Amino acid sequence: MEHSHKNQDYLDLSQWQSLLKLGNESFHEQQFQQAEFFYSEAYDLLAHQYRNSPKCADTLMAWICTCHNLSSLYEEMGKLEVSLRFLMVPHEYLIEVTESEVQDEDIKLIAFKGLSLTLAPIMQFAQKHPICEGCKDKLESMEQLLNQDASQIH
Repeated sequence: MEHSHKNQDYLDLSQWQSLLKLGNESFHEQQFQQAEFFYSEAYDLLAHQYRNSPKCADTLMAWICTCHNLSSLYEEMGKLEVSLRFLMVPHEYLIEVTESEVQDEDIKLIAFKGLSLTLAPIMQFAQKHPICEGCKDKLESMEQLLNQDASQIH
C-alpha cells in the first residue's frame, strides 16, 4: 500500500510541475485564459498536497510560486485587486501559521522562512500600484521584523 502512495506523490509532483510549465508557456504567448486554467489547477493540487504534508518546504515554496504566477497573470490582465489577493493569500496564511498554537517548531520555522518570499513581491507591487496606507505600514513593519529576525537566526 505504501508503494502506491509514493507513486501518487510522484504523479502529483510531475503533474503540478507540468501544469506550471504549460501555464508559463501560455502566459508568454499571451494566452491568458489558458494560463489562468493551468496555474489554477497547479494551485489546487499544491494546496491539497501542502495540507497533507505541512512539513514539506518544497511544496509550500511551489504553492507560493504558483500564487505569484497567478498574481503576475492578473496584473498583466489589469485585474489589480485579484493580483494583490494572490500575493496576500500565502503571506497571510504564513503569518497565521507563525502566530498559531502549532506545537511543531519545524512547521513554524518553514512558515517564518516563507514570509521573506511572500513579502518582497507585495512590497514591489505596492511601489507600482497604490495600496491602502494602513496595509503599507503593516507590511513595512513586517519587513523590519523579518530583517531583524533574519540577522538573529544567522
